[in-house]
Formats: sequence, C-alpha cells, structure tokens
Amino acid sequence: MVYDANGSLQACNRAFLAMYGYTPEEAAPGVHFRALGEIDIRRGNVVVEDEDGGDYLERKAAYRRNLQGSFTVKLQDGRWIRTTDRPMPEGGFVSVHVDITDLKRAQEEILAAQLETRRHEKKLAELNESLESQVAERTRELESAKRLAEQQANTDPLTGINNRRAFFEHASRIHSSARRFNHTYSILVIDIDEFKQVNDNYGHAVGDMVVKQLADTIVQSTRDVDIVGRIGGDEFAAILPETSVNDGAILAERLRLNFVRQPIPVLAETLNFTISIGIADLSELDQTLEDVISNADNALYQAKHQGRNRVCPYV
Repeated sequence: MVYDANGSLQACNRAFLAMYGYTPEEAAPGVHFRALGEIDIRRGNVVVEDEDGGDYLERKAAYRRNLQGSFTVKLQDGRWIRTTDRPMPEGGFVSVHVDITDLKRAQEEILAAQLETRRHEKKLAELNESLESQVAERTRELESAKRLAEQQANTDPLTGINNRRAFFEHASRIHSSARRFNHTYSILVIDIDEFKQVNDNYGHAVGDMVVKQLADTIVQSTRDVDIVGRIGGDEFAAILPETSVNDGAILAERLRLNFVRQPIPVLAETLNFTISIGIADLSELDQTLEDVISNADNALYQAKHQGRNRVCPYV
C-alpha cells in the first residue's frame, strides 16, 4: 500500500485486500488508514484489549507518526501480520504487510518447549533433591545399623560391657603400646564365688542378676581408661593401663568390698555374694598378653584355694 503524507491511501494491491478481507470500495484511494482500522475493529478482524479498540487505533497512529520499527497485530482467525512502513522522498510512505503466522507459531512452539523444558528441569531438580535426601537418609540408617551391629558384635548382651573378643582386642592394643614405650599394666581376673550353687539354689534368673550386678560394680569401681569385659559365664577381666600390681591390688580390693556390700533381692530376702580376684602385671618385656592373663588366672586360683572372697596378686 502507498499512503500520502496525511495517511490517506493512494494505492494497494490485491494481496492487501485478501489479507484483511476489504472490498475495493472500502480500500478505495483517499480512505484514511484510521478508517481501515475502524473497519477491522467493527468486523472483529483484529484482537484488541479494550472494548472499542481505541488503544489499537492510537498505537497504530503513533507508529505511523514516527515510522520506526514494525507494528504487529494478531487477527481473530489466528494470523499474525507485521506492518513495516518506509517513507518516500516525495512524501508519504509505503506500507508493507507480511503474514508472519508461521514465524509466530514457531516462536510460540519454542517458548512452549522452553517452558516445558524448565518444568522438566524443575521436576528433575526436585526428583534429584528428593533422591539425594533419600540417599542421605538411607546412608544415615546404614551407618546407624553398622554402628549398632558393631556394638552388638563387641558387647555382651547380658551386661552391656565388652564381650570376650572385644576385651582381648582392647587388651592387645594396650599390651603393644606398653611394650613399645616400656610401660606396664595390670590385669584383674574376677570370678563369682561358688556361682554354680547360686544357679542351683536360686535359679538362672538370680544368677543373671548377680552377673549384671558384678558388671555394674566393676565399671563403677574402675577408671575411665580401664577396659573391662565379660570373658566367661561368671568370669570378668579388667586391664588397667599404667598400673603396677600393687596399685592394681588396691583398686581390686575396693572393687571386692563394693560388690560384697551390694545386696541382691531374692524373693523375700536379700543376699550378699562374694568374688575372688587374681591380679598380675606386665613385669618383663618378653612377656606376652597371654602370659600376663595366665599369671592373673593362677593368682585367682590361689585366691580360691585360700578361702575365696579375697584379692591375690601374682608372685
């Protein structure tokens, strides 16, 4: 289309008439572009935001006053038309209208794909976050189960202290350190006196009570650095780092008295039980851990032989 300086149509081609559905009379020379816009609004050719289309006409007029860039409008049938006006040297302007529907649809498809991609990315991020949270939780559960399994593997189920295997593992490390640095340690071997009669006379439930009471008394009577464990049915051991046999005997005597003074309720009465303790220390660097334990066992045998309820150091 060709317009004069006042915006009145001078000439147009058939494609322009077909694009907007104008009759030759409606797009006759001399008609103002605003009048054509009013036809579009009246017929509902264009999509307008306001009821009377005033904003659409004003935008179109402002564009044509400046003749900068392009003016794009959406028709009711879904087509998109881009208008580009170019001024002519002798005045007026040439208006070129191009159907850019395919371009717009492609842009919309790209935008929709981008939005869908962002939705998928968001969903993926949420799934990853959920998965990481589940993995972290499962890891914590496995670590907790591992710690529990390790604890159960090293713990005597009745008394809650070290079992035989765990005690000897700790004792082996203390023995190696003592030999390396030329230090000493003492080992107590503790046994409940006449424990078989306890089970025979009062039953195994009472026997378990006595065993647990002794374990508690050993823990309470020893130091934090000492290692205690149940190494047999009614037999316990304690290793005392940096402790000579004489100092160990003092601790052992305190332990013996603490246990004797602990009454255990049995039916309608309370009973007191006694223990015997053998003690030996690492006195020579060529001794093994088994040597020291064997010496403590021999000392325990002497305590039993001498009447029980006593502490007997190995000599």
